[in-house]
Amino acid sequence: MKKVFLSSIFAALLLFSCDYFEYDNYEAPNSGIEGQVVDAKTHELILGEAANSYKVEYYELSWEEAGHTNTQSRFFWGKADGTFKNSKIFAGEYRITLKEGAFYAPDPEFVKLEKNKLTQLNYSVIPYARVKIDNIEITGSKQNNLTIEYTIEDTENEINTENVDADIYSLSESQVFISSKSPNVGITNSETKYTIRAKKEFTRGDDYTPGTPFQVRETNVRNLEPGKYWVRIGVRTGNPYKRYNFSSIQEITIPEIDE
Repeated sequence: MKKVFLSSIFAALLLFSCDYFEYDNYEAPNSGIEGQVVDAKTHELILGEAANSYKVEYYELSWEEAGHTNTQSRFFWGKADGTFKNSKIFAGEYRITLKEGAFYAPDPEFVKLEKNKLTQLNYSVIPYARVKIDNIEITGSKQNNLTIEYTIEDTENEINTENVDADIYSLSESQVFISSKSPNVGITNSETKYTIRAKKEFTRGDDYTPGTPFQVRETNVRNLEPGKYWVRIGVRTGNPYKRYNFSSIQEITIPEIDE
């Protein structure tokens, strides 16, 4: 009798659990967005680095309109190459905002995300600054130093500065980043023992004229060990998130020393 009673309880619990899981089986995210962020002048992608590029924030308006009071915005990071993608968003109506990038953020976009579809969103923005490596030369008697020439262009004359804090568009500094461990070189992946002195600070009017590109010649990257390296330049304004605008990455090889 006891065995029959326990079997009945087990069967009831099994049926209850099946009903519970059927009720709790919500649909998975079924939509998403993808796109790119480019320089409005050069049409080149805005380069960054992982988790230090820009945020794509999305806020579901349809969820709020349905009467839910705990609506919160979510975000994900843009990729280092200037593109972004998130295929795990629920279909609905959203406000999409770019935040904390090394550029003047565009106005938010209002989009309707359809089921089983990636919506394409492309942005054209003005970066805080532009930087381009002109030349990298291996120098020194042991051929283990670098001379790096790069050009910086500020964008102060491309924006309306009337209601913008001057620090945001004023050039602050440039920095060489170098790594022998990964081509994904940047702030969070750099060997400072080689680049700690390879830094320049700027003052508007003294060191540069707004709207006029200028070249920097850096000779303080010295005594590199033989091997392969990846090099890029970052230039920063006084923006509140201390975001750098980056050059593309270049690869160089320091030769073995002949004894």
